Amino acid sequence: MDAIIMCAGKGTRLRPITDSIPKPLVPICGRSSLERTLDALPSEVDRIILIVGYLGNIIKERIGTRLDDREVVYVEQGVLNGTGGALRCAQSSIRSDHFLVLNGDDVYVGEDFAELLKYQHALLYKRMAWGGSADAWVIDERGIIAGMEQIEPGPQVNLNVGAYHLGRSWFDTEPVLSPGKTDEWSIPHAVPQIVERGFPVKGIRARFWMPVGTPEQLEEAEKELKK
Repeated sequence: MDAIIMCAGKGTRLRPITDSIPKPLVPICGRSSLERTLDALPSEVDRIILIVGYLGNIIKERIGTRLDDREVVYVEQGVLNGTGGALRCAQSSIRSDHFLVLNGDDVYVGEDFAELLKYQHALLYKRMAWGGSADAWVIDERGIIAGMEQIEPGPQVNLNVGAYHLGRSWFDTEPVLSPGKTDEWSIPHAVPQIVERGFPVKGIRARFWMPVGTPEQLEEAEKELKK
């Protein structure tokens, strides 16, 4: 099985750190989010596709072309056109019928990846308080994704965390722009189309997830990981 990890972003909110270090390799308690994710991949994954762009050569030099018995393949995302654009540019490199898709700059745990693989189609969400508006998952009584909705700040919302177990049916969806963007395409906003076509997508509540996109989030992640 392939695992596709998105590592192309510029990490502008983490400057000046990301002026010389790609965001997925920013150290968090001495080890980057990308390296932590690679270590946590389930045994079913035997091939890794890293989608690179900004400072991609540094990622290539650090990770190389093989991790133990896993081949590592690189795909260049020449135009940073969102997560949907990233996954579509990797389509021709994917060999497996089902695959993991993960953000390279978030911190996950391996137990959650294992849960994703129990279902033909699944995604992780984090049930948590959120201080701003966002698109959150609507999940029915069976735990199946029923859609996305725009939510306002609230005590408990189902946030998308950028981790999916998908099949090739995703590539049959119509591209959907990320909200508020005119040139960035979205993975999660296309997921409801899969459900409409008869492929239930299981929503799995993440045990642990932390984004590392700002200095404040980096500081918070270091505090949590030190525990």
